[in-house]
Amino acid sequence: MAEIEKKILRLFTEKEKLKFSEIEKLLKIRSNKLAYYLKNLIKKGILEKQNENYRLTETAENLIPYFSEKTSPLPVILIRIGNNKNCFLCKREKRPFRDKLSLPGGRLLVNESIKEAVKRIMKEKYNINAELSKIISVSLEIVKRKSKKMHSFILILVEAMTKNKVKLESAAKNRKNIISSDYKLIASKPKEIKIENFYTKV
Repeated sequence: MAEIEKKILRLFTEKEKLKFSEIEKLLKIRSNKLAYYLKNLIKKGILEKQNENYRLTETAENLIPYFSEKTSPLPVILIRIGNNKNCFLCKREKRPFRDKLSLPGGRLLVNESIKEAVKRIMKEKYNINAELSKIISVSLEIVKRKSKKMHSFILILVEAMTKNKVKLESAAKNRKNIISSDYKLIASKPKEIKIENFYTKV
């Protein structure tokens, strides 16, 4: 998404609707340039125009928390099938830990509960039918390259059960090849915690 588009969308964190002239005045950009980016946002289904006002489409409302200039940690579900000694491991195909062994996992999507995320991730990525057993822990991971902080993740570690046959690997034997944070989470013996789901009307 273009930086100007992000600036336009940030305006809608405080205003429900805005006229073209109001956006132009707030952002101090040329009208023809503004018209181009507004048209793009309408094409993408993020903005809609009603009479003289621009507003977020209903489906784009869930993007409001992401309009900030500051980036925030990505919520990730890590799924432990097995126990703290032997568990299902997978080889990562994406950076920043490409080719490392890790717990299966993926991002928590908007409008998705942790239970739903576990089921989706295991089915989509590994064709395994799994069900959430319990939530084990929540932690913050900051990934550094030399002295620079590159990424930040909220890691939600869960335990899941499956009736599918899966190969469990020894965490200790594979320690050198497992992402260090994943190994710490695998080896830990935390108790179950609860994360409440709130469905709030606006």
